[in-house]
Amino acid sequence: MVINLDSLPWNQRLKILRIYKDWSQEETAVKCNTTQKVYWSWEIAQRYPRRNSRVAIAKAFGVLEEEIFNADKAVT
Repeated sequence: MVINLDSLPWNQRLKILRIYKDWSQEETAVKCNTTQKVYWSWEIAQRYPRRNSRVAIAKAFGVLEEEIFNADKAVT
């Protein structure tokens, strides 16, 4: 199955990737070296992940950081 994430905002990309992997938010948070509450805040775009978190997220999902965060203008 091919998923085109290009048109989605970064936080929706996180959610889609998590669902595709069939991971809970808590499980994903552990894989991303954070807490479930922080991960949840990313998925609803309440917070933008810092650089080291973006790297951990990409590694957890097995993608390049730019594939999730490429279109974002946020400065951290």
